[in-house]
Amino acid sequence: MTKATHSASGNLVRRMALFLGCAILFEVLMMAIVPRFRSWSVLHTTEKSAVGRVLTDSWAYMAQADAALRRSPGNLYERVFFAHHIRFIYPPVSLLLYRLWQSAGRSGVTPFTWLKITLYVCFLGTWLVESEYFFRAACVAGRELSRSERWPVRLILASLMVTYLPLINALSLGQVQTIINFLVMASVLLWWNRRRVAPGILLGLCCWLKPQMALFFVWGLLRRQWSFAVSLSAMLAVGVGVSIAVFGLHNTLEYGAVLHYLSLRGDSLYTNQSLNGLLHRLLHVGSAANANHGYPPFNRTIWLATWISSAVLLALALLVPPLRRIEASATDFLIFAMASVMASPIAWDHHYGVFFLAFLLLMPQALLRWRSFFSLLGLYLLMSGTWAPLPKLLLLTHWTFTVSHLYYGALGIFAWLLAAPPRPQGEAALSTVDSIETVSRAGRLS
Repeated sequence: MTKATHSASGNLVRRMALFLGCAILFEVLMMAIVPRFRSWSVLHTTEKSAVGRVLTDSWAYMAQADAALRRSPGNLYERVFFAHHIRFIYPPVSLLLYRLWQSAGRSGVTPFTWLKITLYVCFLGTWLVESEYFFRAACVAGRELSRSERWPVRLILASLMVTYLPLINALSLGQVQTIINFLVMASVLLWWNRRRVAPGILLGLCCWLKPQMALFFVWGLLRRQWSFAVSLSAMLAVGVGVSIAVFGLHNTLEYGAVLHYLSLRGDSLYTNQSLNGLLHRLLHVGSAANANHGYPPFNRTIWLATWISSAVLLALALLVPPLRRIEASATDFLIFAMASVMASPIAWDHHYGVFFLAFLLLMPQALLRWRSFFSLLGLYLLMSGTWAPLPKLLLLTHWTFTVSHLYYGALGIFAWLLAAPPRPQGEAALSTVDSIETVSRAGRLS
């Protein structure tokens, strides 16, 4: 590594530490200003997760659905979702994961403990994926990190990760979204490593828990990534086949009625960080604070606006990368993953985990210029915390639009990534990395 490269990489590490310090300081100041909302802080969420206090969000709904299914194999969603208003909105095949945890409980460890082990392992895997992703992004940006610098960076990334609301909140809630975050981020890294079949398989598995990831099939076809599209469609077909074989054709088809119902209504809860949730709260349609009131009634204006915005976001993600000659790259892959989250009528705060990769991709260059440093920090603060006490104090006022801060930050980082100067990705990126490593080794030998 040359002296100039070493100086640049060292400066990057210092700026990353400063970025982390600013993010934590902001949360501390928020708690200091309004101490009674401390329990809403992302730092409090981190504290709970660190001591294993994981909730039962996904687990509880899966348990109720599985119990209903064992009592009576037919009409799962008619009884659980529509009749008893239990928010089990996963595909039937997702219950195989719940039954796996149940069967693992025979080992002497409780099934819920197995759930927590699974989530913590996936969270650790996410950190490893993010670290490798950042090192590649830094290297492509000409900021190669030495071996002695990499561990401090890993620790900074871990600290950012556990104070980034979408990631840590998914873990704290006991959400299977923690598993999905890991699979999606691993897919992005594998794509950068010129893998095509493996990302399709991983995203196909995501569809067993979150069907909207099937949108990637369209992306794969338009990008002419045939092996990716085939592997993704194969996993989708396997999932549907297993669902029919285990849970029956009626329950599998009935899930379509659930998706239709949700697409018509969305959700008005303040944690729904989408345009749909924002409009419900602005127009005071449904309950923004209490899930016990169920889903909001159908509103044609909100429905139309939601579909138009979804179409625009997906169109931008599909059309802009080819115009900027970055189609089928790792950045293009990431952009479409981000668009698929924002385009959903229901996008909870913990669904935005993949956006963390966008910050990592931009950091190596953005942090070294003060103007872009503070721009990136501002967007990060919008997405990384709960901004307590905004939800409590402003939810039912004319300022309720401020509660959608995470959605605004997501739009900002999405637009930044769309407009950012093209950088080598995929095979070109690997060639760049290889050349930098070759020059570095030559410099050390000389």
